Amino acid sequence: MDLTYLIVIFLIGFIGSYISGMVGIGGSIIKYPMLLYIPPLFGIAAFSAHEVSGISAVQVFFATIGGVWAYRKGGYLNKTLIIYMGAAILVGSLIGSYGSRFMSEGGINLVYGILALIAAVMMFVPKKNVDDIPLDQVTFNKWLAAFFAFIVGVGAGS
Repeated sequence: MDLTYLIVIFLIGFIGSYISGMVGIGGSIIKYPMLLYIPPLFGIAAFSAHEVSGISAVQVFFATIGGVWAYRKGGYLNKTLIIYMGAAILVGSLIGSYGSRFMSEGGINLVYGILALIAAVMMFVPKKNVDDIPLDQVTFNKWLAAFFAFIVGVGAGS
């Protein structure tokens, strides 16, 4: 591992995190294409789509843990929602990661592109008074939330 490799990877992580934090979007939307396309520009061995999706999964896992840790005492976390969706997305991502062995790099990039497009569109959908509801009054369909989390997990695990 040479110094150029370390500097490039550090800058991808730093700049990608900075941009995603400034814009208010998930880090993988920015870092996935950066990890896929920037290292070859510097003559560093390129990551495959399989490797980049694995790196992104680890990054999302630790970012989630960091978010939960930061907000754990503020009363902002809906534990029931976390348990239902967390368990479903975990199972879905394990199934998706196993299934990704049978996918081409183009297929993985297509799945990532679809998920990124859905996330980008959802950022512009107006949310009506969602932030005004007290946490103890929030209701949701547990099985529907788990189902959609499972589907996202399968796609993200691919």
